[in-house]
Amino acid sequence: MVVCEQASAESGRSTFREVAERLRVLVVAGVVVGVLVAGVGSRLAMLLLRLTSADSVRGLVSDDGFAIGQVTLGGTYNLLMLGAVVGIIGAAAYRAVAPWLLGPQWFRRVTTAMGSGVVVGSMLVHADGIDFRVLKPTWLAIGLFVALPALFGAVIGPAVDGVSAIGSWTARGATRWLLPAVLIVLFPMAVPVVVVAALVLMVWVPARRLIGSRAERVAVGVLARGLWLTIAAVGAVALVADVMAIV
Repeated sequence: MVVCEQASAESGRSTFREVAERLRVLVVAGVVVGVLVAGVGSRLAMLLLRLTSADSVRGLVSDDGFAIGQVTLGGTYNLLMLGAVVGIIGAAAYRAVAPWLLGPQWFRRVTTAMGSGVVVGSMLVHADGIDFRVLKPTWLAIGLFVALPALFGAVIGPAVDGVSAIGSWTARGATRWLLPAVLIVLFPMAVPVVVVAALVLMVWVPARRLIGSRAERVAVGVLARGLWLTIAAVGAVALVADVMAIV
C-alpha cells in the first residue's frame, strides 16, 4: 500500500513538472513570437497598406476593430496583447503537430509555414467586411495577411525547440519562471489561454503515457496526420474561394 501511494505521488509530481515545463515553453516562445510577428507585423502591414491606399480609408474601422491609419498607444498595446494570445495558441498547435511532421527539419519548417499560411490566412482573408474592399492594392493586402501567418509558422518551430532545448538560457536559474511570469504580467489577456492550456495538458500528459504499444502509437500518428492534412486542405480551399470572391 505504501509503495503504491509513493508511486502515485511520484507520478503526480512528474505530471505536474511536465505540465509546468510545457506551459513555460508555450508562454515564452508563443508570446515573444506572437507579439513580434502577429502584433508588430500586423501593425507594420496596416501602415504599409495605409500608405498604398487612398486617403479616404483613414479613420475607417477595420474588420478587427482597429481604426485604419490611426496609430495610438492603446491601440498598439491591444494589438500586441492579441499577438501574445495568438502566439500561445500557435505554439500549442505547433507542439501538437510537431511529433507527426514528416521529412527532414527544413521540410518540416516549410510545411509548417505553408500550413499556417493557408489555415490562418483563410481566417483573415474574407470577401465580406471592408478590409479587402478598401485597402489597395488588393493583391498586397491578401499577400500580407497570408504571409504573416506563414512567417509565424516558419518561426514558431525554431522558437519552441530553442526554448525547450536542454541548456536553453530561458531555463537557467530564476529566469526559468521569472521570464514567463513577466510576459504574463505584460500581456494579461493571455491568462485565460494559459489556464485552458493547463487544463488540457493536465488531461493529455497522463493520457499520453497510456499509449504504450507501437501499434497504438502508429494508429494515433495516422489519425493525427490525417486530421492536420484535412485542416490544411480545407483551409486552402477556403482561402482560394475567398480570394476568388474578392478579386
